[in-house]
Amino acid sequence: MDSLDPLSQVAGGNAPSPLLLIMGCVGAFFAGALITSLMRGRKEQGWFKQKEEDDEDTLL
Repeated sequence: MDSLDPLSQVAGGNAPSPLLLIMGCVGAFFAGALITSLMRGRKEQGWFKQKEEDDEDTLL
């Protein structure tokens, strides 16, 4: 049974479109930037610290 999508018949296969690849790269870039910023914020500004760690730091 042939595919009913006319674009796949013109393109001649199931190759990913260049637009999909570009959008995937852009999305991966922003996901990496988000993860990096959260990791840096946790380290430099002390995000997500527990009370036990805060108490130990004040004793030193």
